[in-house]
Amino acid sequence: MHGYTLVQPACPVKLNQNECPFDVPDEIKREVLDEAMGRNWGRYPDFVPTEVKTRLGERHGLGPDHILVGNGSNELIQATFLAAVGRGDRVVLSVPTFTVYALMNTVMNGDLCQVLLKEGLTFDVDRLAEEAAKPGTKLVILCSPNNPTGSMITPEEVARIATTATGLVVVDEAYFEFCGVSSIGLLEHFSNVIITRTFSKALGAAGLRLGYLMAHPDLVQEIEKVKLPYNVNLISLIAAKRIIQEQALIKERSAFICSERQRVFDQLEAISGIRPYPSYANFILFEVDRSVHAIFQGLIEQGVLIRDVSRYPMLDKAMRVTIGTREENEAFLEALREVVRIVE
Repeated sequence: MHGYTLVQPACPVKLNQNECPFDVPDEIKREVLDEAMGRNWGRYPDFVPTEVKTRLGERHGLGPDHILVGNGSNELIQATFLAAVGRGDRVVLSVPTFTVYALMNTVMNGDLCQVLLKEGLTFDVDRLAEEAAKPGTKLVILCSPNNPTGSMITPEEVARIATTATGLVVVDEAYFEFCGVSSIGLLEHFSNVIITRTFSKALGAAGLRLGYLMAHPDLVQEIEKVKLPYNVNLISLIAAKRIIQEQALIKERSAFICSERQRVFDQLEAISGIRPYPSYANFILFEVDRSVHAIFQGLIEQGVLIRDVSRYPMLDKAMRVTIGTREENEAFLEALREVVRIVE
């Protein structure tokens, strides 16, 4: 079994992990640390982070019993696997997508069904609904916007899949803030739908490892049974309470990233041999008409690190670049133009 690995050459321009280009403001960091300094670090954090759950619930119009907080959303997706999937149970993925889902399925010895995206890298909703309905299907995972393609599935399409599904339907909305389209409204009508979110992308707190899950209270209780206790540390819980309050700042930063995303897309379209795909996330997938490896290494030599995704299904000529600051984006575009000129 292959684990999740990542090559990380040291480059001054780092645009390979879909991180937010903006840090949590210093004044918020100081407030968090001041509160943490007044707490006893020799004690465990709250067994149930009620205050964080309540604030998240208020943000989304849900009661705290609909919320589960985790050490990043990946932990909560893993807990969902633990609660729902046993040896031989069917798991349906729309691929190419985030590779950790398939890795989790391997760990649980599930029977993986991979539904390829359609031409143009859009979701094949008809096929997903068909596979979700088959006996023994315990889990369907949809990443929307999808990593690494940037494509999106609508709530209406998720509802079609959830209606036919014999098991759970997880919608990983890690990149929600960059598209504004969510399936949260389905929670009122579907007890088998789970939504996951993260603090790592638009909220700029990847280093704190914070995420949360939203679902029917009965489903939350079942997943909570397999989640490790005290899974989120004291400082991260304090930070979560504070960051949730910064919705205006989050919207401002997300709007900037979306604006830069369009500008970078337009610039990529103007480069000979480059084909970018429309994106609803904080990154852009693009194809090259020459060696992906040569382009990737050439960019590293220019001090720019992006992501080579050419081993993913359907993406043998593709790369993915995170939208950074304007200066980082310009450095990437300038380096790409130079590398494309050199590489045959």
